[in-house]
Amino acid sequence: TIVRDLKSGAVLYVGDGKGTDSLKSFGKKLRHSKAKITAIAMDMSKAYISWVNKNLPGVMIVFDHFHVIKLMNDKVDKVRRRVSAGLDEQQKKLLKNQRFLFLRNVENLEPDAKLLLDNLRKIFKELGDVSMMKEALRSIYRMAKDDFQAEAAFKNWCSIARKTEIKELGDMAKTIENHLQGIIAFWKTDALSNAGMEGFN
Repeated sequence: TIVRDLKSGAVLYVGDGKGTDSLKSFGKKLRHSKAKITAIAMDMSKAYISWVNKNLPGVMIVFDHFHVIKLMNDKVDKVRRRVSAGLDEQQKKLLKNQRFLFLRNVENLEPDAKLLLDNLRKIFKELGDVSMMKEALRSIYRMAKDDFQAEAAFKNWCSIARKTEIKELGDMAKTIENHLQGIIAFWKTDALSNAGMEGFN
């Protein structure tokens, strides 16, 4: 477990493991330092959420876009594997080696790759729907100007996701709803992000 100052990049603490026990010593140092922390960016680990609520009550928890989109990509990949498993050999060939085609940001695809993606979305509708929902989720981060717009957009996304009756989208909607305040906190903190931490790790 690594704790950093996200503005300066300084490493504040390194602890063994990934649970709350790994942060015991840091909690003592934090109380001794009397640091005034207003926000903390992290993933959706229940252990870390519990630690922050106990040791830093009132501090804003931010689940940044990196983790939300990563979770969505995991759902896309899960659907791709599930769909592929139910295909005959000829259909499987169409999806073979196309994993990253569905995971890449659509705006970064070459024209030929984008055309292939469009065709595969039409052929494999369930996978296509999930792929389109991934892009719709990403668009919230580009389009929402504040936390009010973001909250409305995420709630609308969750409603549409459930209507597809695709299990993985339903699961993603539940995750978003359960962590919504931390997700929209991204806008309340001027896009505080943990992306630099991921690169550091």
